[in-house]
Amino acid sequence: MANSAIEIPFYVSQDGTGLTGAAGEMEFESLKSLAGVDKSGSAPAISEIGDGWYKFSVAYGTVPFDAGDLVGVIDADKDGDNRLANAERYIPVEVRLDFYALSRLVGKMSQDKVTGDMLIKNVNDETILKLGMADGASELTREPGMES
Repeated sequence: MANSAIEIPFYVSQDGTGLTGAAGEMEFESLKSLAGVDKSGSAPAISEIGDGWYKFSVAYGTVPFDAGDLVGVIDADKDGDNRLANAERYIPVEVRLDFYALSRLVGKMSQDKVTGDMLIKNVNDETILKLGMADGASELTREPGMES
C-alpha cells in the first residue's frame, strides 16, 4: 500500500500581486534531505492553484520523500521572463513527515499491538499513511533532526 500524496502549497507574488500563469517558469533550485542528500533530480512537478498560489505533491516513502524530511528552494522565475525580484523569485519550502501528523487532529489513527504498525486514515476511512515497524526492536526513539 502506497502512502497518499500530500500537497504543499506556496505563494508567489510580483510587486505585491499574486503571480499567475507561471508554473512553467518554476523549478526546484535545490531539494535535499536533512542529511544533505541531493534530491533535486527527482523533484516533483509544480502546478498552479490560482491567484498566485502553486503546489507540488509528494508521498512519504516514495522518491524524493524516501529519506526523511526535505528542504528546498523553488526558483519561481527560472528563465527570468517575469522579472521577479530575488525576494519574490526564490521560495524556501520544507516537507516534513509531521505534515501527515496534522491529519491525526481530524482523522483516525490506529496502531497494531503486535507489529507496532501505525495507520493514519482520512475522513473516508482510507489509509493515507502507514508507518511500518520493520525490525524486532522493543523500543523506537525518534530524535528531532536525526534520521531513523
